[in-house]
Amino acid sequence: MKELVIGVGDGGVSRDADTMLITYALGSCVALMLHDPVARVAGMVHYMLPESPESHPEQNTRPCKFADTAIPFLLRAALAQGADKRRLVVFAAGGAQVMNDNSIFNVGKRNCLALRKALWKFGLVAHAEDIGGTTVRTVRMEVGTGRVWLQSPAGKRWEMSARAVRTAAPREESPWR
Repeated sequence: MKELVIGVGDGGVSRDADTMLITYALGSCVALMLHDPVARVAGMVHYMLPESPESHPEQNTRPCKFADTAIPFLLRAALAQGADKRRLVVFAAGGAQVMNDNSIFNVGKRNCLALRKALWKFGLVAHAEDIGGTTVRTVRMEVGTGRVWLQSPAGKRWEMSARAVRTAAPREESPWR
């Protein structure tokens, strides 16, 4: 299986059923994943901050760095590849409090709030999510099936389930090597 690594402040969409979208070390950052099970289109963004300052130079050059520009970017890119908004299965992970419990910035919580606002704005709902807490996560998503796996730094692995909306046939093997 081919791998498409989504870096911090980056995003990507694929129609290649033999591709795995991967992002590493989600702390306070959030990964939003979309999958259209009919068109077999999947996409992921790994955004760092909830909103871009209006005059920030990376607002246009790196739209996936900020939730307010990353989420519309991902939705447009998925629709451009043939996804239908009505069929999208939405997953979210990250938004942890990794610095300390008394952080004045609360970036993880603010990133999760930005996610909820954007999903509401675009008429979407998360079918499965693993957000908040204090655990750093690595996330993998199969383009062909829309299956999503998470892994902690300690090696614990689990699948994020959206079975009620899944239409693709599950595979037996795990994407972890």
